[in-house]
Amino acid sequence: MEAIVSTRHLLVKFPTKIGVGEVRGDQQVVRQCYKTAIMDKGKQNALPIANAEQRGEVEPERPQPVEDVVQVPLEEGNAEKVFQVGSQFGEVEKEELITFLKNNRDVFVWLAEKVPEINT
Repeated sequence: MEAIVSTRHLLVKFPTKIGVGEVRGDQQVVRQCYKTAIMDKGKQNALPIANAEQRGEVEPERPQPVEDVVQVPLEEGNAEKVFQVGSQFGEVEKEELITFLKNNRDVFVWLAEKVPEINT
């Protein structure tokens, strides 16, 4: 159906077999409908506290990686500082990424206290 809607004029025009049909809105009805919608907003989904389900502390489920990762130490012999690199990289791409990360190790912070403007 090809129709033209003008909310400003509360008017809908549409083609008919004998010309153009019109549907006109009533401003008072529109105002009352809007007022009702605003007053009732959010009430239909509200639950009284008496019906709320009591739960203990729930740990949010941690997302799982979409692929296996390989642990790569930043420095040989230091198992505390490692990068995780995706296992689906090709050997060339993986080596390039590891080299890049090791060459730019000065931009990584391993403790929150070392980050400027973060107070722990």
